[in-house]
Amino acid sequence: MIGIIAAMDKEMDAITSLLTNKEEYKVSGIAMVKGSIKGKNVMVMKSGVGKGNAAMATTILFENFVITAVINIGTAGGLKKEQQVLDAVLSTRVVQHDFDTSIIDGNDGLGLYYDADAKLIDVCDQVLTSMGVRVFRGLVASGDQFIAEDEKRERIETLFPDAICAEMEAGAIAQVCSHYHVPFVVLRSLSDVAHKEDSQMDFLTYVEHAAKRSATLCQEFMEFM
Repeated sequence: MIGIIAAMDKEMDAITSLLTNKEEYKVSGIAMVKGSIKGKNVMVMKSGVGKGNAAMATTILFENFVITAVINIGTAGGLKKEQQVLDAVLSTRVVQHDFDTSIIDGNDGLGLYYDADAKLIDVCDQVLTSMGVRVFRGLVASGDQFIAEDEKRERIETLFPDAICAEMEAGAIAQVCSHYHVPFVVLRSLSDVAHKEDSQMDFLTYVEHAAKRSATLCQEFMEFM
């Protein structure tokens, strides 16, 4: 069974609206919906916002169900000037950008890195290309911060120049997946772009549209799983 993890109600609702044969669960306070997408059995879970919530929820998912792969869907904030709202981003790697033990370990203490699954990346890329969706493929920066201020954005760009987007859960989900040896990929739609003015307002305006776009991409992806 494939696990689909979203952080917020809007993101979860967008994907559960596409399910057939729905069964609702609540495990240790975590909302989950089992169902089918294009004949594939999935468990959709709301993790909550932030790395702590995401780590806890993903662990609960793995301890209670047999999950063969994880897709982390939803929204993210773009970090590249050429990006536009509703572009897709696809992880090759994920870094926890707010992990910093550099005072002890030097540069090796900046960030925790996790590699997304090569097969899942390739399938996602094929689906997005076939749909004519503009996709940015690369490093996803994950931390417990909404990146709107220039100072925060510039720190990520300096320390992690390959980062294509920032968000708040993928780093923890990737860490738990790595511990349980479950392949994962992060597939997000941009709700805002940090280089543009009023990024925070863009998020509030476009988060629902981005969530629906991400869910649709995930639905098409299932056909190739």
